[in-house]
Formats: sequence, structure tokens, C-alpha cells
Amino acid sequence: MSQPPFQQLDKVLALADSSHEGEAVVAIRKARQILSRDGLSFGDLARAAQQKPRVNMPFGFFSSQQMVNLEMEILQQRQKIDDLHTALQAQTLQADMWRNRAAELEQKLNLRNADAERWRQLARDTVEKLWDLGQGIKNMPEDSVDGLDLKEPFKG
Repeated sequence: MSQPPFQQLDKVLALADSSHEGEAVVAIRKARQILSRDGLSFGDLARAAQQKPRVNMPFGFFSSQQMVNLEMEILQQRQKIDDLHTALQAQTLQADMWRNRAAELEQKLNLRNADAERWRQLARDTVEKLWDLGQGIKNMPEDSVDGLDLKEPFKG
């Protein structure tokens, strides 16, 4: 069973203090591999060591390695929060764009519906006028239409 990364890192960094230069260099390289597996760097480790604990607990409650690991976890979680915040902003912009597009299309639809209603009303008015005209011609005396028999088409 493999050890948790923070325990591996603790042991490897202990070897970095070796008086044998080759052993110290290999230890630093291995530490960099362990950190990079979790997407971290020595800079992240330094920043984590620099920050003060945010809880009021005695320092003896956690080992120094546990504190470093907790700080690294906090940094990772902060990065995730920042990434999620960025994604949320992008999605909010996209949602706003689609809302605006929907409003534009709804406005166009309303204008076209109003145009269609105007045309329907014009057609109704035209039909009524033609009907009235036809009724007027139907009721006219025959001699006033110059000999044309217009009554036949209007028979009911």
C-alpha cells in the first residue's frame, strides 16, 4: 500500500538535508515529481509554509508536515474555487447573450403578429366592403346598371 503524498514528500524532503550532494539532488527531484503529480510546485509549498494558520489551534495539534499538506489542500481548493468562479462568469455571460437573443426574437415575433393581425383586419374590412357593394348592386334597379344583368351572380 502506498503512502499518502504528504508522507512521501516529508521523507523525501528529509533526504534533501543530506550532506551527500547527489542524495540531496535526487531527493529534490523526487519531491518535484511528488508535487507535480498533484499539480503543485515548490512555489506552492513555499506559499503554504508562509501563510499563517487560519484556525486558533495550538501548533502541536498538527505536525509541520500536516500543516504544509493542509495549506497545500487549501491552495488547491482556492484554485478550484477560482476556476469555478471563472466558469460561472463565462456561463453567466453566455446566458445573458441567449436571454438578449430570446428577447430580440420575441420582439420580432410580436411585430410580425401585429402585422398579421393588421392584414387580417384589412381582409375583413375588404370582404365587408365587397359584400356591401354586392348588396348595393343587387338592390339597384335594373335600368341603372346599363343593361348588364349583375343580379344573377349574387343570388343566394
